[in-house]
Amino acid sequence: MSKIVNIVVDASGSMAEDDKNAVIKYLLNGICNVMGTPDFDSIEFALYQWGQESKKIENLEKAKIEFAGKSSLSGIEELKQMIDENQTMIFVSDGNFNSGDKVQIKKMSVNIIPIFVGIDANRSILQDIATEKVVYSVTNFMQAIHECV
Repeated sequence: MSKIVNIVVDASGSMAEDDKNAVIKYLLNGICNVMGTPDFDSIEFALYQWGQESKKIENLEKAKIEFAGKSSLSGIEELKQMIDENQTMIFVSDGNFNSGDKVQIKKMSVNIIPIFVGIDANRSILQDIATEKVVYSVTNFMQAIHECV
């Protein structure tokens, strides 16, 4: 039986700045490259976007994240209906969201592993939602992925 790891990408307007969307593509491509390898063959990755529209993205290999507008609290509520809180969640963001959102994000999973994106990332808010208080960079995404195994 495979273990499901949920990847939630912050798709707010701030994530469309400074080529963060290209960095997200790099990250998702890297995850696709490790899927099915011996270390990760028992893991199924499920991709979601949290933004103006919050939804599950069915095909990780052909994912198109829609970066626009403001991510909302109602979007978090929508995702909470789709995601099992007992599954690990990789949360990819620049951390530029409010404290109300932070409280709700922490309730989405019992094991949250944040990956920060962008030079302007608010790493302290991401560290606050991290279960182990560790925040990974995109360039170190393999360490984050290994935390899921």
